[in-house]
Amino acid sequence: MKKPWLIYLTVGFGFYLVFLVVYVPADWLAWGLSRTTKGIVRIDQPTGSVWSGAGKLMVYYPQTTPNDFGQAQWSINPFWLVTGQLQIHVESATKDAKMQGTLRIGRNHVLFSDLSLSLPAERVGALYSPLALANPQGQFSLRARDLNITASAVEGGAEFLWQNAGSSLSPVNPLGEYKLEMTGQNKTANLKLTTVRGDLDLTGQGKWLILENGLIQFNGTATPRGR
Repeated sequence: MKKPWLIYLTVGFGFYLVFLVVYVPADWLAWGLSRTTKGIVRIDQPTGSVWSGAGKLMVYYPQTTPNDFGQAQWSINPFWLVTGQLQIHVESATKDAKMQGTLRIGRNHVLFSDLSLSLPAERVGALYSPLALANPQGQFSLRARDLNITASAVEGGAEFLWQNAGSSLSPVNPLGEYKLEMTGQNKTANLKLTTVRGDLDLTGQGKWLILENGLIQFNGTATPRGR
């Protein structure tokens, strides 16, 4: 028969481990995210725990330029850990930008589920320097219902919408509204650009080599309408 003190010690140690797991500080998540993304995505001033917390979401891309995505809140479902996956629901907002969605991370895949993002086109230009040369204007939005990126394939798709599109290079403002559809195919994602409405007709097709070198291959045409 086991001694009572040994049973009490075992039970007490078990409760202590549960307490440590439940109350792991949010700083650990902030540290892990910064380390995983090599400092590109950071959480400043984290509060709460790893499982449920908040903090300022910052994206350093280019790495010398801080882009503030506002106060973010996240929740992690610990039951997914049993399956070897990590599921995180994230929401963040500023005066002019909003993001929410669910991210599921497994050993060899990342799944973006019900992801939505809305922000001014100027901020997109700040994140992608070649686009900044045109000084884009208007509102940019992204929708991805189930976009799964594995080690060998891109599955699902996403839709990008550019509303009230404009540019400092054109006297016509807005130029129109444009939609870019992305559909996964093997290691690449097919791209299709169409015009929803506007004075400038934009069409094109291409590929995004996500799992190869990350480059975009694209061919398109621009045709004025009525002006």
